Amino acid sequence: MRWMRWNELRERDRERLLRLLEELYLDELGDAERAERAARGMPYPHLRAALERIAERERRHARWLRDKIRALGGTPPPPPRLPDRPTWREVLEAFESEKADLVRYVEDAYGVDDPELRELLERIREEEEANHRDLLEVVLRAESHGDGA
Repeated sequence: MRWMRWNELRERDRERLLRLLEELYLDELGDAERAERAARGMPYPHLRAALERIAERERRHARWLRDKIRALGGTPPPPPRLPDRPTWREVLEAFESEKADLVRYVEDAYGVDDPELRELLERIREEEEANHRDLLEVVLRAESHGDGA
């Protein structure tokens, strides 16, 4: 009887982890898509390059999360469908999303017991900091070029 309850508990924990990873996975895919769209519409090569770096990091995060979902026996959800929006709005949305992601990855990393998952979330958080810095540069430089909202 005790053994069955332990397995049920472990299954609930696994399902909770899978839901968390799926949410993070979808967020990373959405952030990658927003950065890619913004890069396509950015007229300045140096700012376009920064957005492309961000998109690549976000895609890498999504791959890492996808692999962890599969390792836990889950199936990654399909990519999110994003509405069409003007490029500048996408840049601002990406900037806001990155700020929120920094906090979320810190909270999530210290809320899991799995050391391997904690290390993965911390690694992603570190790269999210780089994304935030790059997006800040894009926002400030685009503003100085008169392309802001």
